[in-house]
Amino acid sequence: MKSGNKSKTPLLLNDDLKLKTGDYGSTPIKKTRALSSREMGVSIGNFKLVDDQDFKFPALFRELLAELLGTFYLIFIGSGGVGGVILLQLQEKTLQEVKIDSAGLLQIAFAFGLGIGGAVHLFSDISGGHFNPAVSFCLFMAGKISIVKGVLFTIFQIAGGLIGAGILQAMFGFCPGAVAINPGLTVASAFFIEFFGTLFLLLTILATTNSDRKHSPSYLQPLSIGVAIFVLHMFLVPATGCGLNPARCLATNIVDKQLPTSFLIYIFAPLVAAIVGGPLYVYLFGPHYHSHKDLNKREDVYVNKQVAE
Repeated sequence: MKSGNKSKTPLLLNDDLKLKTGDYGSTPIKKTRALSSREMGVSIGNFKLVDDQDFKFPALFRELLAELLGTFYLIFIGSGGVGGVILLQLQEKTLQEVKIDSAGLLQIAFAFGLGIGGAVHLFSDISGGHFNPAVSFCLFMAGKISIVKGVLFTIFQIAGGLIGAGILQAMFGFCPGAVAINPGLTVASAFFIEFFGTLFLLLTILATTNSDRKHSPSYLQPLSIGVAIFVLHMFLVPATGCGLNPARCLATNIVDKQLPTSFLIYIFAPLVAAIVGGPLYVYLFGPHYHSHKDLNKREDVYVNKQVAE
């Protein structure tokens, strides 16, 4: 139909509008035009398939590059820490005779925990600092990112991990950090250890990146994630080598040429944890934060200017 008068798009109050102020003070109500379904992307329920921000260049390229570099440093520093422990013993032992003692375990935990914490602090403002396909998939399950972005992030995370593992192989003559199940454990036991360890990490990440927690300063994100990685390595390294991350495990084990059938637990356990962790966090904490919103909240704008009941 043709009309002589062009109809104007009605002005709506956009509840999802994000207006940040320097001190996160009260956010003014701002009018904005309604977005079309194409502009907003495609979703099924709470799950985003495609977001309107997914293919905006060069922003997307910067995010992918940040994920590649962050995962590279995760491998370079964390697995490099394993290499340092091994090098200290190679003066008196062969590579096959090297054993990780308590001091070496502590060194590895610090290398991974502080290394990942530093990488998150460095790159989180660009891409969110995932560096782990399980984290990306968990954020998709929690409705935070689209599956398209999650898949793209995963590709670049694996690429960054392979680059890091390849450089370590060239430097040391072997690839440190390859994961393997302790012979004293069954595959099923190893699966559940990796599952619950990854679930703890994912819930920690969701909690520390939740913008509804106004009382949490920004530096707690890398610190909390680094501490979680540290304590998990203290427990999981003797049991499974502490995978928690399909990209990290694939990178080191591919370069080290160690891919037994049992290696599949390092892929599926973190992904199952992501499937459980995203909806679990939303179910547990979503009602809590939604029932305590106020006008000084960082990202939500209320039509009625009243605190939600």
